[in-house]
Amino acid sequence: MNLKILNISSYIYNVFQIFYKKEFRGWGRKRSGKFALWCHERFGGSLMLLEDGFIRSLGLGVDGSPSFSLVEDNVGIYYDATAPSRLENTLNEYDFASDTKLMDEAREAIGLIQKHHISKYNNTPETSEELFASQDERRVLIIAQTAGDASLNYGMVDDYTTDDMIAAATIENPHAKVYVKVHPDVLSGKKKSDIDIRELDERVQIITQNVNPISLLKHFEKVYTKTSGMGFEALLVGCECVCFGMPFYAGWGVTDDRSTCQRREAKRSVEEIFAAAYILYTQYHNPYTNRPSDILDTIHGIIRQRGKL
Repeated sequence: MNLKILNISSYIYNVFQIFYKKEFRGWGRKRSGKFALWCHERFGGSLMLLEDGFIRSLGLGVDGSPSFSLVEDNVGIYYDATAPSRLENTLNEYDFASDTKLMDEAREAIGLIQKHHISKYNNTPETSEELFASQDERRVLIIAQTAGDASLNYGMVDDYTTDDMIAAATIENPHAKVYVKVHPDVLSGKKKSDIDIRELDERVQIITQNVNPISLLKHFEKVYTKTSGMGFEALLVGCECVCFGMPFYAGWGVTDDRSTCQRREAKRSVEEIFAAAYILYTQYHNPYTNRPSDILDTIHGIIRQRGKL
């Protein structure tokens, strides 16, 4: 994992690279990434865009919790569905059937995620059975996101509003109780939500508790989202997933898509998408030992560290 860019200003780094190796780096579609892209287009050389990995840390990134993972993309970035990315190209082209070692690792990691409830952030409590009025009810979950989320800006959701998603969830599931999960960064007061909870349909129940996403998703049979990564976690635990945008896991035949992306031509399984995104696309590093890692070591490391909280 290339960590040197994380320790100095990416702007200073990229200006220096104009006169040095022309190896431009920046964060996704944030300003540093856009500046790196501009430098690359203007001066040539190479480009690498960075983002947090899908299993990031114990606590929230906005609280400064050290990261276990990072993605590096020399084509685009995974949450920008308006353009290709290295992840998208991998899902279109990789021969997963021939890579039995990769798929065995993916299945083992998914099993650990399901058993130990490993998510992007890993410091929240398990979901209490008392959260739901009835254990026999059918449940549908709407996954809210943070206002201004980059995946919303680049996730091809322009044709749909939040009201459209909420209406679909209630109309398409007349015999189910509909819940809304608010993003943890909103619950912590760090960011605003993309959903105005004051205007929600009275039939919709708001989940305000900050609970572990995997443990929560196990109580639902279907989720609705625009572009949230939690939608993919829902697939990992066997939920149906309806996407009103085009997140990295949509367009491959495992989701009910209300948008389309013509570039995504292959049909993939949930396990193959996981292997591409969480293993081939992601680099792992243990911030507590300052050593390179992999997905299985990372998951076991999080389990150990979480046990110390």
